[in-house]
Amino acid sequence: MLTGPQGTGKRSGAVALLRETVGPTADYVVLSPDIGLDQLAERTFEASVGYVVLDRTGSAGAAEGVAGPSADFDWRRVRDQLRRHGAHLVITTVHGVTGRAPEAVRHLRWRPPALDKVVRARLVQARTPQDTVERAVTGMPPGCPIAVVADAAQRIAAGADPDQVWKEHTGGAPQAVREWFDVDEERSLREIAEVTTLAFAPGIGRRAFESLQDVLERLLEPVYFASEAVPPPSGASVPDAAGQSAAADGQDRRQPRRARPVDRRRSLARNSLIETEMQVYGATTREVMVFADAELRRWVLQALWRYHPTEYWDAVREWLGLVVDADHDPALQLSIASGLTLLGHIAFDEVVQSYLDPWARGEHGLTGQTVAAYVLWFMCLEETQAAAALTLVRTWAQSTHPALRGTALVAFSGQLGATFPTDAVKWLWAVLRSGVLDKQEEREAGLHAWAQLFLTLVDCQEDAGIVLDALAYRIRKEQRTRSAAYSATGLLALETALYVFTATERLSGRPAVARYIADRPAEAEVVAELWAAMLRYRPLRRDALSALLVTVRALPAVTSDPTTAAARLGHALVAVLPQAEHPLLADELGRLAVSRPARATEPDCVATLIGALNRVKDGHPR
Repeated sequence: MLTGPQGTGKRSGAVALLRETVGPTADYVVLSPDIGLDQLAERTFEASVGYVVLDRTGSAGAAEGVAGPSADFDWRRVRDQLRRHGAHLVITTVHGVTGRAPEAVRHLRWRPPALDKVVRARLVQARTPQDTVERAVTGMPPGCPIAVVADAAQRIAAGADPDQVWKEHTGGAPQAVREWFDVDEERSLREIAEVTTLAFAPGIGRRAFESLQDVLERLLEPVYFASEAVPPPSGASVPDAAGQSAAADGQDRRQPRRARPVDRRRSLARNSLIETEMQVYGATTREVMVFADAELRRWVLQALWRYHPTEYWDAVREWLGLVVDADHDPALQLSIASGLTLLGHIAFDEVVQSYLDPWARGEHGLTGQTVAAYVLWFMCLEETQAAAALTLVRTWAQSTHPALRGTALVAFSGQLGATFPTDAVKWLWAVLRSGVLDKQEEREAGLHAWAQLFLTLVDCQEDAGIVLDALAYRIRKEQRTRSAAYSATGLLALETALYVFTATERLSGRPAVARYIADRPAEAEVVAELWAAMLRYRPLRRDALSALLVTVRALPAVTSDPTTAAARLGHALVAVLPQAEHPLLADELGRLAVSRPARATEPDCVATLIGALNRVKDGHPR
């Protein structure tokens, strides 16, 4: 048990402990942050596997954070259960134990490592030249959070200049923002609109920036300018009750002069927080608006929240809603999402109540739901907000509101699922099985979420086996308890497995399961088990055969030894399929391959797979 403040490297420390204990190449399972000691004591663990609970809240019982016989007994049960299964667990939390810590489990006060050692270790491991290592260590500014130091070291290891990297973290951003806001005269509406627009939409071109700023200024005008009755000019008459003017002869009927165009570019040039940047794209360049220092964005949002009233934030909420409705550019959506994530550090309730909940309910359509999911994914990249994002989405998953459930499915299928895969599998299955997805499009969204979670875990090089293991467990349970047809739950597991095995990578279009088979040879058995279950269920057999053919043909593109991977999958299928199914599968797969010829330049992995089936068939007496 590691206790200490957030942002001090406890997560990395927990992973390092597991790697030293279980092994550097072993997987570790991330458990829910609000899991209780009773749940841990009753959980079945796998031998020689590492488990980690990040930023545990201890909400399962008040006694868990208080020393005493009861707390020690609960911890002892958890320890004994882990020993019984030969597993290992590390828990991190910001909440220390009141009084004397339980004796059954060691509670360690986490002490972050020296920052210079963190930089040096990471750069040496990346084989960075020694002179660059020394420049990086000596140029590091004091007071940097350990997460910033780790990110900077990663960028330097990738080839960035140390001086330029550390320049972004010199600590001058807070002072620059304070000086900009604390001038004698209040900043004008236009200046506030400039920094607000950039806070939520950095890195966009001038024309798009000015258009967004113009919309925001119109919404902010009622906040900054109270409507006043304008006195009539000298010599003019005031309209009567009927609207008729008793103007004297010679009334001035001249047309009003045209207003001078707003010169936003001149104003932007005077704004010390903003600058333009030329981004190179091949042979072309693009001028975009950025903060003079990347760290300014966070501090500008903090100052805006501190100094501006509710009416201002009401206008910002309406403005962002209009932007989300009108512009479907994914880059702009991501910028808005990252801005809301930064605002969440300061005003989490504001972000949830004004943006996440309404957008997740579909107030701004599918685009709003997508941006809400982006915000949650950004939160998962930061140690301080990941657990809060999980709690919020779990509430949506239990809701009866269809749009909230749909947004929860999307959130769990992405970075939230990669951060908390155990919770993602649990809640995706709960939503899918609950029967609330009665419409066909909602049901397909639930199945698609499972496929996307598997794809995300494969893309992130995380343990995607948790998805397959969950489906295999349910199918095994179905086969043990039913002797004839599958139940509705069993059929749902089979259909979900088919969706997972047909999920394709975003760029290459290849099945993600092909890369999974190539990267994790030991997992061929569970893949074959799921495929065998689908092949034996005749309504899904044709689709399962087609998916198997596409996957085997994709192996040459994902591994340098595709025939070995194909043979391994073939042997695994032989082990789980009944003997009578072997010649039938070989025959059907061969005919399907002939009808869909592959490129002659690639190894014939389908023939290798069929050969594995035939060799076993020939070895059995007829």
